[in-house]
Amino acid sequence: AACALGPNLVVNGSFEEPISDNQWGQNPATWFAGQSFLGWTVTQGSIDIKRRNDSFPPDGRQFVDLNGSPGIGGITQTIVVNNPGIYRLSFAMNANFRDISRHVLRTMVVQLQDSNGTDLHNATYTYDPSRPDRNWDFYQVDIAIPSVGNYTLSFTSTTDDPPINDTGPLIDDVRLQLVPEPASMLALGTGLVGLL
Repeated sequence: AACALGPNLVVNGSFEEPISDNQWGQNPATWFAGQSFLGWTVTQGSIDIKRRNDSFPPDGRQFVDLNGSPGIGGITQTIVVNNPGIYRLSFAMNANFRDISRHVLRTMVVQLQDSNGTDLHNATYTYDPSRPDRNWDFYQVDIAIPSVGNYTLSFTSTTDDPPINDTGPLIDDVRLQLVPEPASMLALGTGLVGLL
């Protein structure tokens, strides 16, 4: 049987706070480089917190468009890790759709770095808005975090197309959770202790 993952270390990973009023270009909907909202700091450009009252967001009512109004944005969060181990990073990705921009792939870089700026994960993720459905893509990757300390998780838009600088990649339901060691590994460890 699969073990339950540890608690989510990401603060406000579903972007439910602050409550957005969908009035672009100002807080609490649009946040600019250097500004912070619960858990997150904007690293470049701007981002939009979008609120929907339907089933579109995968978790809660809000999600983030990494291309704000306007701006090619990014966000970062410092995560405190108290236990070394394998951690599962997971998130949902979609695209802000507009007819003029259906031909432009939405891309973003996702990074997890240690306090020295060394990458533990650095990958580009892509969403093709020309696809017939508008479903969210769910990603997960297991990352070895070797020691206790502060780590930086960031999501940065690399979608740069002037006609659509306010329709970028969407993210929601961001999690970083400890993956429990399998029972077999625990049993093996107990056996080795017995031999000693």
